[in-house]
Amino acid sequence: MSFEAFSDEALLALVAKGEEAALQQLFRRYAGAFLGLARRMGLDSSTREDVVQEVFSKVWKNAPDFDPRRASARAWLLAVAHHTTVDFVRRLEARPRPLEPSEDEPEAFDLPGPGLDEERHLDRIRLRQALARLAPEEREVIEVLFYQGYAHQEAAVKLNIPLGTLKTRARRALSRLKEELREA
Repeated sequence: MSFEAFSDEALLALVAKGEEAALQQLFRRYAGAFLGLARRMGLDSSTREDVVQEVFSKVWKNAPDFDPRRASARAWLLAVAHHTTVDFVRRLEARPRPLEPSEDEPEAFDLPGPGLDEERHLDRIRLRQALARLAPEEREVIEVLFYQGYAHQEAAVKLNIPLGTLKTRARRALSRLKEELREA
């Protein structure tokens, strides 16, 4: 049976019932995005592969916990990937790389990779454009929290601002991003 036409939510429901082929389809859709996330967070290529393996191990184990009323399957999968990657970064005591690509790989993280379709690629472009429209201090908070993987307290120390200020900026930035993306 081919699962290509199934929604992510349907695939997660099948994974929760032990359907390995559904997990393979999710892997084809998301492995490239998860590798890119791990790369942006400063992990080397072999560690990135370990991260992706760990993410899908957690998806397999925790799929029964997915509740489509609380989040989309895509959001749930990306959250699992983000938390797993942050755990790896902390375990290795590595410090993440900045959001901007290095000069030898310009715009590399905006290219569609394995498992990514054109629509998701366009979503990433819209997100990057919306981030660029944020106030510099708001963008900096989003980068440190979500792209570099720092916890709130660590981010406040890194940015040398009070924790309350960091949380206010993050909340304001996320609200603005939501509005910007709704209009796009």
